[in-house]
Amino acid sequence: MWYFVDEPWQYRVLDQLRCGVDLAQLERTRSWTPTQRLEALEELMALADELRAGVTNRKPTP
Repeated sequence: MWYFVDEPWQYRVLDQLRCGVDLAQLERTRSWTPTQRLEALEELMALADELRAGVTNRKPTP
């Protein structure tokens, strides 16, 4: 059975992360060409589509 909680667990996890910019990630992406950036975006969008399809097609748990 599902029970309502005041604060989802994800909020507690996110609160523990340091805020700021990941400099290593920023440095890596700044070295990409425009084509590489578009390819990375296309891969991300494909992953989002797969995840969305998986969520909408899953069967409810008993």
